[in-house]
Amino acid sequence: MIEIMLQRVGKALHPVGSDDAEALSEFKENQISVWKCVEKGVKKQRSYRQFNLFHAALRVVAFNSEDMNWDTLPRAKLSLKVALNYIHDDSAVVMPDGRVLLNYRSFSFKDLNHMEANRVFDRSWPILAKVIGTTEAKLLEAAYKGDY
Repeated sequence: MIEIMLQRVGKALHPVGSDDAEALSEFKENQISVWKCVEKGVKKQRSYRQFNLFHAALRVVAFNSEDMNWDTLPRAKLSLKVALNYIHDDSAVVMPDGRVLLNYRSFSFKDLNHMEANRVFDRSWPILAKVIGTTEAKLLEAAYKGDY
C-alpha cells in the first residue's frame, strides 16, 4: 500500500512534502486510480511550510555536499538522524557479533507533533549549515528560494 499525504487546495489535492511528491510521481500522467482517504491533518497543529522548509534545507545540503554521507537526500536524512541521535527509546539491539543496531525515528509529518517538530528543526539548522560550510541564515535562504 502506498501512503501519500495530500492537502486540498481549491478542488485539487497536492502532495504535502517531497516524499509525498516523489511517491505520487510513481503514477502515470492521467492514470485513473481509486483512492481510499483517511483524514488526519485536522487533528494536528502543524505547519506545512515549516515541514517543506526542513526538507528543502535537506535538499540544499544533499546537492551541495561532497561528503558521501550527505550527498543524497536519503543519506542526508539518515546522517542528520545520527547527528541528532534521533532514535526510538529502547530500540537498540545488540547482535551476537557485538554490533549494535539502532532504529531511527521518522521525520515524516504524521510522526512529529508541532512542538517536537520545532525542536528537531531548530537543532537541525546548525548541523545542516556546518555540513556545507555556510551559516544557518544562508542555508535557510537557499531553502526558501529553492536554490539547490
